[in-house]
Amino acid sequence: MNRFYIIRHGETENNRAGRLSGWIDTPLTADGLVPTARAVAKLHSVQVAAVVSSDLGRAFVTAYTAARQLGFAGEIMRLPGLREVNYGVAANMPKTEAYSRYPGLDQATDYTPPEGESLGHMQKRVVETLNTLNEKYNDADILVVAHSGVMAALHASFTGGDFGEYNFRNEYPHDLVLRVTLDGGRVASFDEVG
Repeated sequence: MNRFYIIRHGETENNRAGRLSGWIDTPLTADGLVPTARAVAKLHSVQVAAVVSSDLGRAFVTAYTAARQLGFAGEIMRLPGLREVNYGVAANMPKTEAYSRYPGLDQATDYTPPEGESLGHMQKRVVETLNTLNEKYNDADILVVAHSGVMAALHASFTGGDFGEYNFRNEYPHDLVLRVTLDGGRVASFDEVG
């Protein structure tokens, strides 16, 4: 059984400013990779066979840094299926303004903002992307660098809970490391490392 070790990208300017990012990219803060170093330290005993990243810049920069700190010199796969939810026209807005303008954006799994995607759609693509990876490897430790929404999607998939609730009611800090396994196309385990 493969083990996916999932970390969040480093802190971005939008994270610090309380703005939604989604599919837009904002640079990491000057000390944005400090939490990444703490996450990597939790993986010191893991022999990483592959490193996979969301194709968004903030995740790839984090993945590159984490891979090198772990001694992984192979190619990093960049997969759009691991992107954060697409907030559409609400991207780059302050969170409070976005949630006020687009009621449902912060909690409703099936709500689709203009030019964006629903949390439910995002959750489906994330699980499908991990399932594809799961079929490619056998009994491997795989580092995945993604977003808080990806973590929430997998958490909700594991518990069977409502994704909207998990996405905005739980904290997924930048130094968190999750270990996830899949079985039969479903999230079979979900636990914190370290």
